[in-house]
Amino acid sequence: MTPRQIADISVARLGLPVPTGKLVVMHVIAEALAAPETAGDFEDALVDWTASLRLESECLEALSVLLIAQARPELVNRVRAAVSRPSLASEYLVALASGAPAIVRDWRGCHSGKAPHHVDVRTSEELLSSGAVVPPIFQDTVERLEEISGCPMSRQWAYEFDVLSDRFKDITDGYLSYFQSRDRSTGGQFVAGQGQLARSAFLRTLACAVELWGMPEKLAARYAYEALPADPIYLKLRPGPAPQWAQGLHHSFDDESRSSEIAVRDCLRLIEREEQGRLLHLCATVSDTELRHIELTVFGVSSPVGVADAKTGVTFHRWMAGRLSPKQNGLRSLTSPSWQKNDDLDFSPAVLPLIGSSVGYLQFDYVKCFPYVPFSTPSMPDLELLPAAGRLQLMSQGVHVGEFNSWYWEWQPSRPMGWASPMACYSMLSAEAAQTFEADAGAPLRYVWMVEKWTRDKAYGDWVEESEIGSLSE
Repeated sequence: MTPRQIADISVARLGLPVPTGKLVVMHVIAEALAAPETAGDFEDALVDWTASLRLESECLEALSVLLIAQARPELVNRVRAAVSRPSLASEYLVALASGAPAIVRDWRGCHSGKAPHHVDVRTSEELLSSGAVVPPIFQDTVERLEEISGCPMSRQWAYEFDVLSDRFKDITDGYLSYFQSRDRSTGGQFVAGQGQLARSAFLRTLACAVELWGMPEKLAARYAYEALPADPIYLKLRPGPAPQWAQGLHHSFDDESRSSEIAVRDCLRLIEREEQGRLLHLCATVSDTELRHIELTVFGVSSPVGVADAKTGVTFHRWMAGRLSPKQNGLRSLTSPSWQKNDDLDFSPAVLPLIGSSVGYLQFDYVKCFPYVPFSTPSMPDLELLPAAGRLQLMSQGVHVGEFNSWYWEWQPSRPMGWASPMACYSMLSAEAAQTFEADAGAPLRYVWMVEKWTRDKAYGDWVEESEIGSLSE
């Protein structure tokens, strides 16, 4: 094959229905665009691929590559010109990639007009509201806008969906079973034809609302972000290679004779010994056999005494997801805030969620294996992380104080319902930084942990789920 043919095949794999596959392909393309010997072929391949796309949401995936690659202005202009299905969301991504606001509103007229009264769209309304095609956040958004505006947004969304479905009858979900295991209870997130049609119809509905119903453009643009494949700053965040000691972690609960507390303590000791630091958060599968699957989550907390109610500790950390996250500094970095003391708790959390409330499908792997990073403190202000792949440094005013790391482990596109993605992530501070953290908090670091266990009596039998929660004082 010629270099150009290789580039064409590589870029075409953006069409995979598996979010993880899409993200990996995006990073591969970005690396090829950065290399002088492959840049030309991959630029041409990306432009041609973009020009071939027929749905608004598909164009967003092509544009996302530009943000990962930090593409030069000439390439941004070529890809923008190749977008045949512009939207409010594509305009936003182009503005981010180019560093300049859009002058021409390419998305104007990119809708089907108001849904005629005589057209029956009830079947599609039911499908779109079911959560089977796109996440419920889309239906929630449409209902909210309908309540605010008094306009028939749900009906318009269904109408746009029907128009696109009729226009592109060859766009289907295909054979997603190819990516699923034989286990009866498997699931996963796939972004296939129906999902792309629904997302595109959503964007067309917003364009219609602006042009025909007078919705403020800024308001519509804000809701259009729901259709982005990812919050742009997190596009560069991707699991990297597993550390050498990962095998020991992922099999640390294989010995059924040990108590959970002892196994948790051994996990912490393993990581802290190998990484020469103090663990603040861990989420990982720690045993996976034909009859048993165990996931472990550990959170660091500051408390002058042992955590009396570990369940409250776990509940509180889950509550933070979608409510607290680091400040975004453009597309460059994320900065942790300081924790404001809450007298209602007998501890202070040491970590906060790395990802905010806007979670696109490219971050699906992180949804249940949710990453956390340390709060800033008076002596370690502006704790900063630059999103990238694999092991990332945590910096405070130019000083390395810790790291965040994530990796895949025996990854597969589907898994039993309720299981986290087959990956792991942790955050930790250096020994010196951890001492500073404890001094600022006025209390030592302790841990709350949760073990989620699924067991069954025979292969392909029904899984039985149970959980255990506890705390460690040291």
